[in-house]
Amino acid sequence: MPTPAASLVLRTAASDELVLTADFAATGRTTATFHDLVERLATEVNIWETAPAPYGTEQGMTGHDQVDRWARDLKDSGLRVRAVIGFCGGGVYAAALAERASRWQAEPRLVLLDPGVVKPYMQVEHVQGWLTRLTPAFAEEDAGHARRALLDIATTSPGPLELARRLGGYVREVLQPALGRTGHSGQAASDLADLVIGYLHWLAGAAQLDPRPRWREAPALNSATPGFGLHLLPAADRAGLVRAVTFYDVPHSDLMRHDQVARAVDALLARPVDAPVPVPRRVL
Repeated sequence: MPTPAASLVLRTAASDELVLTADFAATGRTTATFHDLVERLATEVNIWETAPAPYGTEQGMTGHDQVDRWARDLKDSGLRVRAVIGFCGGGVYAAALAERASRWQAEPRLVLLDPGVVKPYMQVEHVQGWLTRLTPAFAEEDAGHARRALLDIATTSPGPLELARRLGGYVREVLQPALGRTGHSGQAASDLADLVIGYLHWLAGAAQLDPRPRWREAPALNSATPGFGLHLLPAADRAGLVRAVTFYDVPHSDLMRHDQVARAVDALLARPVDAPVPVPRRVL
């Protein structure tokens, strides 16, 4: 089996099957990752995770360009893709990857964890969050200028890719120096800026894709945290978005390190793709 070029290997197994997981893989975050989930899974298959485009190469990449990188790994592996699992915005890419795999094999199972349809405003909110945290590093006048500049970018960018490009410039010119003023080394500030810019372009690509046709046939496991997964949507928009949903009384940040969620994922992976998905509405 070849080493994937655009994916991270989370588990190897003596199996001709593969489960692909989709998330923005980044070290150092407190939110549980697919590493945490895979540690709890009993299913013995090869498991990979989509890796972001190398920093500096992501500018201008469309959602389809992002999917192309990971799909090449799937096809070249020679393995049968049993399932694609998406977390948060990764559920958008998971749907696209399930569709892509179906072009050369039977369609894999799609499983969604706190699925969220990605919109361009999320790119702005991400940068706004960083600006808010770094406000103490600005003089009052400079902070006001930084907020106005961000608002201008948010209201005048014509699409998600251009928005990501302009926000990336803002991160480099405004936020990276502020990180230095808060005590980060020059290298650490640059690395953090790379991470934020990579995430902005990952979001931009996802905002170009419509996952809803495949989400309608997929089960979802949702946390209890407001503002994440299906909680993002009004009840009227939520109806019919996924085939079935289980709500867990667990925070978004802990969803993938919750043993009950791991058991549910194992159960879904064990079922044929065309079998009904008998998941309850709520787990307390």
